Amino acid sequence: MKALTRATTLDDVYQAFRGEPLSMADMSVFYQPTRPARGARDPRQRIARLLRRLPDSYEHFLFVGYKGCGKSTELNHLQMDISDQFLVLTFSVQKELDPVHLNYIELFIVTMEKLFAAAEEHQMRVREEFFESIQAWMGTAEIVEIREKYNISAEAEAGVEGNIGIPYLKSFFAKFKATAKSSMQLKETLKRNIEPKLSELIAHCNNLIREVGFQLDTIGKTGLVIIIEDLDKVPLDQAKNLFFNYANQLTQLQTNVIFTFPIPLYYHVRFNDIKPYFSEPYELPMIKIKNRDGSENAAGIEVMEDIVAARMATERLFSEPGLLKQLIAKSGGCIRDLFIMIQEAAENALDLEREQIEAEDVARAVQRLKSEYDNNIADNVVEGEKFTAEQYYKALVDLYHSNSKKVDNTQEVMHLRQNLCILGYNGEGWTDVHPVVVDILKERGHIRDE
Repeated sequence: MKALTRATTLDDVYQAFRGEPLSMADMSVFYQPTRPARGARDPRQRIARLLRRLPDSYEHFLFVGYKGCGKSTELNHLQMDISDQFLVLTFSVQKELDPVHLNYIELFIVTMEKLFAAAEEHQMRVREEFFESIQAWMGTAEIVEIREKYNISAEAEAGVEGNIGIPYLKSFFAKFKATAKSSMQLKETLKRNIEPKLSELIAHCNNLIREVGFQLDTIGKTGLVIIIEDLDKVPLDQAKNLFFNYANQLTQLQTNVIFTFPIPLYYHVRFNDIKPYFSEPYELPMIKIKNRDGSENAAGIEVMEDIVAARMATERLFSEPGLLKQLIAKSGGCIRDLFIMIQEAAENALDLEREQIEAEDVARAVQRLKSEYDNNIADNVVEGEKFTAEQYYKALVDLYHSNSKKVDNTQEVMHLRQNLCILGYNGEGWTDVHPVVVDILKERGHIRDE
């Protein structure tokens, strides 16, 4: 990924606001503290403290937050915070797997690949007993069928016949992962061949975790942390299946694991069923740019301005200071949406051969985001149950008129949380309708200007 640079011209803006989480290399220059503006405890610092207190145990955390609220950047910062003591392995299901058709068994396959890659990178030694055990597993009829049918090991075995050392095993699991990502047929085979004996794969994974653990002192570390990102971005029905049906299996990994977790499931009626499997969940709320009564929250607005100013020369690229504040107000505190609007405003200005973003460009950017959300409010079928656009509109109107800004956790509200039409703020757990969705409700006549 290209290093982030501050935009000094409109042509630079798209790259500066590309929406990727801040890398550790960019953190010291571009990261802006947001905790005071979120109005909640700091989940990153709390997780770091707990890990340091219990380096020899293993915790399974749920890191909860709305899409686009900055979770990945906070997790990257966490990795930087604890890297002096912990070996941190992180992977994204969006980048590594097919999130639309995610099979939970694939998470163990990727974990094995990342562990072998770390062992190779740090020149760790693994005991012969482990190699013998995993070689026996790879020779079982179920795994041989997969290897031969999907040609999973031929490339890695070329020229190294009989060598099942770390490089070979890393390559084997990498190819296993890549094939599972692209083959629906293999996903079905995984369920047929591996799921009945999943305990064996988990046992090998835990044995490898122990082997890596034995070597941590050689690289100056005392513990291991695995971070699995973007599980909050898989389709909601897939996420429900993954966490509600397989929480027991996911938490059998005998090391510290952080799972990103979809915000709707955090408020789902079945969450209490899986809560005992995990350590205390930690939620990262949206940045609060207004208070529950609708008044401006100066601290939140200032944080959003600081985030933008770190990435672009705002005084040079906006024709007047109030334009950025307009975009912040329409974002609802969602960093993702603010970045999308800034990119669109800059592109529109460039289309018109301007050197600064003007009011017309801001209006165009807001309209584009509004169109995106307008498309999200439509008839929907989830797990065989039909939900109408009118049901969604009613839930949104009820919340808009609510003084408490509290919602019942209905199915409709769960869907509206997932697509960001409803946003949640601070530790008190109040919510509100996304500002551009308020505009949509007004335009469609569901609410009137006050």
